[in-house]
Amino acid sequence: MNRYFGLKDFPIFKIKPVATIGVFDGVHLGHQQILKRMVACARELKTESIVITFDSHPKSVIDKNSPRMITSLAHRLVMFETLGIDNVLILTFHDEFAKLSADNFLKDILIDKINMQLIILGEFACFGRDRQGNVDFLQDRSVDFDFKAERIAELKIDNKIISSTAIRHAVSSGDLIQAKAMLGHPVVAMGTVASGNGVGRTFGYPTLNLDLHHELHPPKGVYITQTIIGDTRWNSVTNIGNRPTVDATNTGDVIIESHILHDNIGNLYGQVAEVEFLKKIRNEQKFANKELLVSAIDNDALIARKYFEEV
Repeated sequence: MNRYFGLKDFPIFKIKPVATIGVFDGVHLGHQQILKRMVACARELKTESIVITFDSHPKSVIDKNSPRMITSLAHRLVMFETLGIDNVLILTFHDEFAKLSADNFLKDILIDKINMQLIILGEFACFGRDRQGNVDFLQDRSVDFDFKAERIAELKIDNKIISSTAIRHAVSSGDLIQAKAMLGHPVVAMGTVASGNGVGRTFGYPTLNLDLHHELHPPKGVYITQTIIGDTRWNSVTNIGNRPTVDATNTGDVIIESHILHDNIGNLYGQVAEVEFLKKIRNEQKFANKELLVSAIDNDALIARKYFEEV
C-alpha cells in the first residue's frame, strides 16, 4: 500500500482511481462496507483505490475538547492495508484547511491531483468548509468534471446506525460486546511496548507495558485479551489502571500492561503491539497486601486459561 503524507510530494495520478474520503475512525463495519466497495470497483475498472484521510480528527481543530480517537492514524493504516487499499493520502487538517470550500477541494485535490473517475461516500459523509460537500454536491458536478459519485447507505444493527460516536460510547462504558458488534472485531488498542518498573516480574507475572498511540481504551479493570505483535498472537491478561496496591505514588496515570500466558516470548521493547480485549474479569482494586494481590492475579490467569481452553 502506497502512503502519501500531504500534497507537496503527491504525484498527479494518471490511473484515474476510485476514491473515498473520511477519517474512518475505528474502521467499523460501516466504514468497511464503503472501503470494500471501493476496492471491488477499482478491480472491476482495472484501476487502483485511494483513501483520502486525515492525520487527526477534524473535530480536534474545530473543537479543542473533541473525544479521543478509537484508532490512531498508524492503526488505521494497518487496517486499510488489510482491506486491500492501494493508496492512502494523509492530509493535515488545520485552520487554513478548514476554510477550503467544497468546490476548491473537488477541483484542486479530487480532480487536479487525484484525477478520480469514481468516488464512493457514506450517506452522511461531508467535506469542505461548513460541510458543504456531500454525495449530492458531487453528483451535481460529476458531468462537468467527468466522474461518477456513488452513495453507500448507512449500516445498522438493531435498527441503530453504526457510528464512531456509538462505538466510542460502548468502549468507554466497557460494553465490549456491543462495540465488537459494530466494529466487526474485538476492541483493540495499539501501542509501543515500553519498559516498566519490573514489579510484575517480582511476583512471577512479567508484563508488557503499552505506550498507547493516543487511542481510546476500555475502563479500568482486568481483562482477558490477546496480544499481537507482527504475525504472532499470544493469549494474555491485561490490566488497565493505576496499580493502587504497588504504586505508592499513584499519579493517576492510567497504565496498560499485559501478562502473556506463554513462556520465552523474548525481548519485545520498542515493538508495536495490538491488544484485543475479549472479556472483563474484574474491576481493578487495591489489596491490603501484595500476597492478596498475587492471589488475585493467580486467579485472573486461571480464569483466562480456562476461557481460551473453551473457545
